[in-house]
Amino acid sequence: MCYAIPGKIISISKDGKTATIQYFGELRNAHIIGAAVSIGDYVYAQGGIVVGKISETEALPILKLWKTKFLELKKVDEELASIPENISSLLQKAEAGDEEPLTKEEMRDVLNIKDETELNSLYQTANHIRKKRLDNACCVHGIIEFSNYCMQNCLYCGIRCDNKKITRYRMSEEEILQAVDYAVDRLGFKALVLQSGEDSYYTDEMLISIVKKIREKHGILIFMSIGERSKECYIKLYGAGAYGVLIRFETSNSKLYARLRPGKKLDDRLELIRWLKSNGFVVATGFLIGLPGQTKEDIVNDVLLTKSIVPDMYSFGPFIPHQETPLFAAPSSQIAEVLKVIALSRFVDQESKILVTTALETFSHDAKKAGLLAGANSLMINLTPEKYRKHYDLYPGKTGLETENWKPNKEIQETIKLLESLGRAPTDLGV
Repeated sequence: MCYAIPGKIISISKDGKTATIQYFGELRNAHIIGAAVSIGDYVYAQGGIVVGKISETEALPILKLWKTKFLELKKVDEELASIPENISSLLQKAEAGDEEPLTKEEMRDVLNIKDETELNSLYQTANHIRKKRLDNACCVHGIIEFSNYCMQNCLYCGIRCDNKKITRYRMSEEEILQAVDYAVDRLGFKALVLQSGEDSYYTDEMLISIVKKIREKHGILIFMSIGERSKECYIKLYGAGAYGVLIRFETSNSKLYARLRPGKKLDDRLELIRWLKSNGFVVATGFLIGLPGQTKEDIVNDVLLTKSIVPDMYSFGPFIPHQETPLFAAPSSQIAEVLKVIALSRFVDQESKILVTTALETFSHDAKKAGLLAGANSLMINLTPEKYRKHYDLYPGKTGLETENWKPNKEIQETIKLLESLGRAPTDLGV
């Protein structure tokens, strides 16, 4: 199964930095970074970037397979994404989008909806906007968690440095490269997140070597999720071929941030995120929902702050208390809270890509589906090798740990089946 559909370049901008790609009659744009491509080439695009070429001989059978299927999926999506009847004036205004943006008070009203009928209308409206703005493409990224060592001591995180009960691990360069080979060659992924705690064991040189070796073999979009590394490190990683970064700011409330991340300042985090965005990185960012002390006003500000960064992807997940953290007795967030934030984010930034995080799946087997039907359009599948997977213990209840014989193939098959039932194409078609 391909997690990207190839398209044909029909034009390139005069400066050579942007390609216009045709998919089944639809045109999308993608940036050209470090790729030698020409008009007429068939390429894959991820996160708005051309990540690799594919020969016409290989591309045409894939496109033939997808042409009918793609149109069939669009019909299913159109049926599921129809706007509900008799929606409230608040949702009518939300659907209108930038013509008359929601006020902060109206955004809080969205977060305060509790009636089940109103909630269903809320989610349906958000899903309708998603369809109208972004069609049925759904990014499916893989994540490889290569180290659970972390020098930070965040109160909400299970891999915090003060957790002495966790079994620590670090994957070698060879293990990381083998995991990437498997994800790309055997499973078909075109975008991967390499994630770790803030682990200084991996020097800049080690990370750059890993990225270079991946890019020498694979035309994929690489996201780094390694925390607050130096700008020099990120510049080198970009030069090596890692064009994406996943780095959340966690909360827009600076006092809450300082309390939950001892010794750290929100302004420093935000300055780095904005610098990454301004220097051409594909940035995924966002916040935690349900943190102790967090208010509805904070969440509204979280959404607005995310939008102001102009991210390439929204990434926010539920706070789930871990038994080996100072917040072990705090209440967990609820799935309805997360779904309302997904819908609200779709209202506020209608063309955004919104990720259903793996943490959401701890709530129920249907949480992934619920997130997609509440306005989200991106998914992530954990591809960490089995012997390490259970030790990346950010939060309890992590999916995929219920069996010692877990393999990603089953989760992938279930995900593709889910996407097809919703009329979504498991691919990123560019922007």
